[in-house]
Amino acid sequence: MSANYTKHSAEKCYDHEPVVAYVNGNLGLGAGSSVPANTPTRIPLTNILFRTPGVEIPQDGGVTVLEGGEYFISFNAQYTPATAIANFSIYVPELIGTATSPLGPGTVTFSTLAHLRRGDTVYVIVTSNVPLTFVGALLKVAKVPNNH
Repeated sequence: MSANYTKHSAEKCYDHEPVVAYVNGNLGLGAGSSVPANTPTRIPLTNILFRTPGVEIPQDGGVTVLEGGEYFISFNAQYTPATAIANFSIYVPELIGTATSPLGPGTVTFSTLAHLRRGDTVYVIVTSNVPLTFVGALLKVAKVPNNH
C-alpha cells in the first residue's frame, strides 16, 4: 500500500479503500494456434493475479471499474515473432493509447492516467502484420486516491 493510504479500523470508509486489478492473459498457446494477421483481436485478460472490491473482470477480458475517478493504467506484453509489426491499442471504451516498444522488438509497454466513469472497461486489442504465435500480456488498473 502507498504511504498516503490510511486504513480505518473502527469503520469502513469505502472512499479511501484501494481499487486495484492486476490481470494477465495469453493468445496463441497450443499446437497450430496463432493470432491471425491483420485481424483485430481482443486479448483475453481474464486471469486474476490480484483484485480488490470495486472492479470486475469481464469474460472477454479487461477490467471494469465500479466507481468513477482517476485511474493509473499500465499494460505490458511480449509477443512472437519479435519481427512482427504488432499494434496494441488500449481502450476505456474509447482509444486512450497505443503500447510502444522502448525495450526493442517483441515487447511493448504503456501507462497513463485516465478519468474513468463507473462501468467503464479497460481492454486491449492487438493487430499484427503477420500471425503472432504467442502474446503474453499484463494489465494493471489502480484508482488514484482522492486526497482532499
